[in-house]
Amino acid sequence: MLMRYSLFLLICLASICKLYSQPLLHLDDGFPYQNIGKSISYLEDKAGKLTLNEARAMHQAGKFRPSDKEILNLGNTTSAFWLKIDYINKSKGKAFLVIDVPNIEHIDLYEELQGGKLLHLQAGSLSAATKGVVVSNNFVFNLLASTIDPKPQSIYLRVKTNNVLLLPIKLASSESLIENGTGKVRFEAMYIGAIIILFFFNLFLYLSFKDHIYFIYSIYVGMLFIYLVFFIRGYGYVFGQDFRSFINLYPHVFLSISCLASAYFSISFLELKKRLPKALFIYNILIVCWLLILVMSALGYKNMISALVNYLLMLSGLFLWAVAFWSYLKGHKPALYYIMAWAFVCVPILFITLSLSNVFAYGDYTFYVVPVGTTIELLLLSFALGDRFNTIRKYNMLLVTTQKERLEKLVHGRTLKLHDSVKMLKEKTLKLNETIETLEETNAIKNKLFSIIAHDLRSPFNSLLSIFSLKDMDLLTFEDLKMLLNESRRSIDTIHNTLNNLLYWAKSQMDGAMVFPTRFDLLTLVNDLILVYQPLIERKSINILLKADSDLMVHADENQVQLIMRNLIDNAIKFTPFGQCITINLKKDESNVHICVINEVAGSDRLNVTSFNAGKIQTPAYGTANEKGVGLGLHLCREYIIQNGGELKIGLHPDKVSLCFNLSSAQ
Repeated sequence: MLMRYSLFLLICLASICKLYSQPLLHLDDGFPYQNIGKSISYLEDKAGKLTLNEARAMHQAGKFRPSDKEILNLGNTTSAFWLKIDYINKSKGKAFLVIDVPNIEHIDLYEELQGGKLLHLQAGSLSAATKGVVVSNNFVFNLLASTIDPKPQSIYLRVKTNNVLLLPIKLASSESLIENGTGKVRFEAMYIGAIIILFFFNLFLYLSFKDHIYFIYSIYVGMLFIYLVFFIRGYGYVFGQDFRSFINLYPHVFLSISCLASAYFSISFLELKKRLPKALFIYNILIVCWLLILVMSALGYKNMISALVNYLLMLSGLFLWAVAFWSYLKGHKPALYYIMAWAFVCVPILFITLSLSNVFAYGDYTFYVVPVGTTIELLLLSFALGDRFNTIRKYNMLLVTTQKERLEKLVHGRTLKLHDSVKMLKEKTLKLNETIETLEETNAIKNKLFSIIAHDLRSPFNSLLSIFSLKDMDLLTFEDLKMLLNESRRSIDTIHNTLNNLLYWAKSQMDGAMVFPTRFDLLTLVNDLILVYQPLIERKSINILLKADSDLMVHADENQVQLIMRNLIDNAIKFTPFGQCITINLKKDESNVHICVINEVAGSDRLNVTSFNAGKIQTPAYGTANEKGVGLGLHLCREYIIQNGGELKIGLHPDKVSLCFNLSSAQ
């Protein structure tokens, strides 16, 4: 029985020794760059008056407690803490102790060297660093343990701060320190640069538009930048120890100003005075709370308000987030940007608050949660302000337009008579110019028509009158009369075609051409016209080649189509040399019938296609048998084809001319 109790006591004693034993860290070149909190033991010095020897005695008496977390969370207290680290340097270079947090106010490092010597280094956000300490946004202590004959070394750290005390401590070799420092700097440079750009961009918008919301937002970004970058991430060292000390003494001054600006920004951006006036009461309470934090921080009560700030920050964020949801439900669509933005603030703040309460474990990434979340929040709010900028720009444009219209109406009202007179004069001048142009064109056409009537029509009629006069005087035999009439047939056909063109043109000029579409057979119409022109065709020994599909029913104005085809056939006969060929193609598809009249010519380069496409009446030209036209035929064809839904196209080839158009099929 006694043996059993003895064994049980030995097991318990071994467990207790293991629990309170101090692990020895073996630093070599492959030692990972990570927090060593679980290899540290610590002691709280509530009075903050223990000396190194007293701390050693307390450790030997077993008063130091081993840490069970990688990052020590020692709470918000004014106590000093003693930490003990045991290590042996087996690396090829120096050993460094990194306290990877920037806002610890006082740090003392004691290292027991071989030969009984003692290394004492000092640093801190409120303490000047001694030689052997590199201060940036963390503290790097150069340890002097020998690498020639490495032996276990003990380090005692004394830390004290009037703020939340978090201790991410790393033991590093030269290589691991360099490798892991570069990536962190690059990452932090990105979000720091983003915040700076946002600050100056919104400040520029305020200076450009004088809109107070951009000024409030610039204050919010600027103060938040000072708090996050210079205090939380410790980059105040860039401007010297005095500046860094000032930031670390009064960090909550900048945080409270930022939160006040955020509250006023929220009131303005979410239009709470118009949409949610009841929420302003709680806003006023939050504003008073942050004003108290501002005053207390300015008076130096940093430790007293540190814990309060964390919970007030969480409550403020959740309330502003909830109000944004409420405003969005009330129909304020830009509040959606605010909701998304504050999601990246509220969630990190809630996470940090719970981590400080030991609900979640701290890791290196925890220190970046708030800066990164806040940077994303600022970006999203900038998008919202960009949308507001577009809205303001549109409003300003509308305002400028409205003011311009008012001014124009005022000017118009005062100078109405003069304006009307000038306008009337311009209109009359324009109409007069149009009338002059019309009269000039009409006069030119009139002269042309008089010339036609006086010469081209009178001459053939005089010839007929002479024939009939000779017949009346019995000076002609029947054979002579028959011969003379046959000779005059060509002139009579020309007169008939000319008169038809003149009458149709005159009608279109006076009344406007009216289209009366009917259903008729195009092939029959073309065959009838070929028969009419058969004497002229035979006189010039021309060969007519008709290529036609069957059942060519079209839907168009039959009289106009007849005039079109008559002019095209007449034109082809006139300009086709003796003994040559004229081809008439009539093809159909599902919706149209395509007509093409092709004739051989002596030289197509003399045709003025540009003048025809401009819609001008052509200059009369003589045919191959000295036939003369009046220049109206193709002009009428072009107009009537357009009125029947087609388009006349002229194709020029070295020895041929094609005139093609299409009509709607009546199938």
